[in-house]
Amino acid sequence: QGVRGGGRQRLDSPRTALLERMYTCSPLGPLSYACDYGRSIMDSPRQRDTRSGNPGKDKQVSGTNSNGSGSSRERDREKARGLQAKDGDEQGRPHRPHSKREDGEGTQGVELEIDAETLKEQGHRRDEQAKRERQMAEAESSRRKAEDQVEFDEDRRAWAEEQAWLKSIDQPPAWHRRLWRTLVWGREGEPEAPPRRFLFACDLGDPISCVQLGPGGACMAGSVQGRIWLLAGKGGGAVASAVPEPGVKNAPPPPQADLLAGWSDEGARGLYLDDECGYATFTESCRGWKRARPHAQTGNVRFRDLERKNTQVVKHVLQRGSWVCVLFPLSTTLVNVARRELIQRQFKLFDFGSSTDVAPCDFDGEHLLLVDRSRVGSSPAFYLVYLEANEQVELDDMPDAPWISLVKLWGSDCILGAVGRTLHIYDFKKKQLRHSLRGHHAEILAVDARHHDTIASLSSDGVIKLWSGTTGACLRTLCVPGANFFLSYPYCLCMQENRIAISCDEGVYMVELELLTDVV
Repeated sequence: QGVRGGGRQRLDSPRTALLERMYTCSPLGPLSYACDYGRSIMDSPRQRDTRSGNPGKDKQVSGTNSNGSGSSRERDREKARGLQAKDGDEQGRPHRPHSKREDGEGTQGVELEIDAETLKEQGHRRDEQAKRERQMAEAESSRRKAEDQVEFDEDRRAWAEEQAWLKSIDQPPAWHRRLWRTLVWGREGEPEAPPRRFLFACDLGDPISCVQLGPGGACMAGSVQGRIWLLAGKGGGAVASAVPEPGVKNAPPPPQADLLAGWSDEGARGLYLDDECGYATFTESCRGWKRARPHAQTGNVRFRDLERKNTQVVKHVLQRGSWVCVLFPLSTTLVNVARRELIQRQFKLFDFGSSTDVAPCDFDGEHLLLVDRSRVGSSPAFYLVYLEANEQVELDDMPDAPWISLVKLWGSDCILGAVGRTLHIYDFKKKQLRHSLRGHHAEILAVDARHHDTIASLSSDGVIKLWSGTTGACLRTLCVPGANFFLSYPYCLCMQENRIAISCDEGVYMVELELLTDVV
């Protein structure tokens, strides 16, 4: 029995009622939105149309329900539109309903919108990072400008103090000193007084032990108690003139010196400067610094660690340029401080006697000059050592040997010996005196013999003379006002290009010259 009406037929039977309750009241619910399990199994369109005598509609109805009922598909569409509208409200974007063409690709559209938002956020983060980097760069630039300004102000203040001090010591001498200069220099004329700078100030009891000039006007000095100063300018390398041009207003101040090393048990024995670094040689080690501020260290070399089996104590250290001669009692080592090269020599200082009687005087990279004072009642003996061949030659005919106070190697075949106010040039290969340089009015304290043609000498009255080693003529006579030499220290003199640096009781002066070809 059944009821007809409304295009729907329902069969009331116990089996049909049981199946209907099973599909509609299952605790798991319907398995898919596309299936209508609430309908009766026996109530299919095909049976209804067949029973009603309308078989022509079977094709149309079956086509409608081939992929699920139309009502469930409409519910799916409404649910998807509701979810999209909810997402749009949460993100603050207006919801745009999809068309029928876009309805099948709703999920792909949402993914595209999410990708666009992700790209937008990534671009925003990149912009923020670039902004932070620009702010950091501007802050770093401002910090560097502030540091440069502070350094500039300190240099200007130090330069003003230095100029005031130099002006205070430039007072005209007393009348008796002027009379003495007139009598002494009357025939030759007054010495030059070129522009000068007072670079490094030493303390009483800690005199300057070595001075070195480098490329670009750099200057380096070391003391007996291990202090090291460096004048290198901003950034190292070539620097401007150390002395500002006179008459120039608002000229930048010259660079000031920096203290690289403080007090130590080892005294400075030698110095070397190149375009990038400065090196200081001590009794048992060598240290290096960058010329550019903040002067980072470039490494240390300990002479005793150069050989694993070496247990000897360093006796003497001499330096000429970048080469250092380290004398042990039973061996000799040559070290290039710039290139970190090591050369072993067979010369033994122990063969000459006690280290208290035999002492090295000078070293030029190939030769070593020794003096032996062990002979009682006679003049000291001078020896020239060829390090590569390990040969020694005694210089027994040097002029005024008993009274020589200073000895230097000059060139490949000459020795300079200072005797009072006179400087002798002795050719040890020909064993004859080449020149005797006279012209100083006080005792000669220091000699620079590193140039192949020009020789510089410093006397105790603060006068510097430049000599021609070939002709023996005096090329130039200079004076350094304010330099005193009363404490009888081993004073230093260094000349390079148009600059001369000297050490005195107060510290280190540097003078800047015109062309050295001018003859006074």
